[in-house]
Amino acid sequence: MLVRRWLAEKSARTQEEYARDFEQFVEFVDLPLRYVTLGHLQEYREHLKDGYARSSQKRKLSAVKSLFTFGTKLRYFAHNVGAALSTPSVRNDRAERILSEADLWALLRDERDLRNHVLLRLFYASGGRISDVEDLRWRDLKDRPDLNGPDGRPGGQVTFFGKGGKTRAVTLYSKVWSLIIRLRENEESEGHGAADDPVFRSQKGGCLSRSQIWRVVKKAAVRAGVKLTEKTGSEGAVKRDEEGEPIMTSEVSPHWFRHAHASHALQKGADLELVRETLGHESIETTKTYLHAQPGKSSSYYVDEAPDFNG
Repeated sequence: MLVRRWLAEKSARTQEEYARDFEQFVEFVDLPLRYVTLGHLQEYREHLKDGYARSSQKRKLSAVKSLFTFGTKLRYFAHNVGAALSTPSVRNDRAERILSEADLWALLRDERDLRNHVLLRLFYASGGRISDVEDLRWRDLKDRPDLNGPDGRPGGQVTFFGKGGKTRAVTLYSKVWSLIIRLRENEESEGHGAADDPVFRSQKGGCLSRSQIWRVVKKAAVRAGVKLTEKTGSEGAVKRDEEGEPIMTSEVSPHWFRHAHASHALQKGADLELVRETLGHESIETTKTYLHAQPGKSSSYYVDEAPDFNG
């Protein structure tokens, strides 16, 4: 009962990950939760060091700590044994997952399918997560004639029902909004585009699935030659085509557009609080990580006067 209530407060994807992590923890300690001590948690932490990357160790331990925090709030536990457990520090590699404007423009320029182009544009313009976008309906979009973009044309608004069941509205300006209107006109000409119809419709008439959205992003990135890497199988072997050449894929995922939105907006002077509200971050500290990932200026600016190299 406790675990079900705990998971119910998480997003669908987090539920899946945390459920697996919890099962692994229970199998390790082999005790009722009320009998688990800090010592057991520390032993589990040592166990995870053998065979798991630091990022995976951190996630698995964070899941367990989250459960004990939740259970303590409900007074299921007398005290929170997970509070004193430290988790591994993880290197912030976000800078490696931020698309440059040049790469982003190449990716968008080469996507000629209107639906797919709007999907990529919306990811970037709104900073939306895949969970925000995958079930988007036309009723979630509305005109905003009072909202003038940089070119003076009106824009619109999208309402996301995303992570943690939270709702947030994001304004969209004229360039992306004009493409959204064009997509709806195309949909209406084919008998779709009603209020409850999906914005990003699959060939079968429903919403694009999460895996289909990933394929759209990967295909666009490979076409544009952005962040290419060799495709591998489940056992790590490189996949090859009929001629023996490696099959290429891309590291880019839908979430990279969200990173790009935050980083580019802050670099161009957007207010930190505005970016936080747009992305739906609970804490301003999360938004600040983009400043550390792509700093605009450092104190090295003031000490860059060493003699030139004459070699």
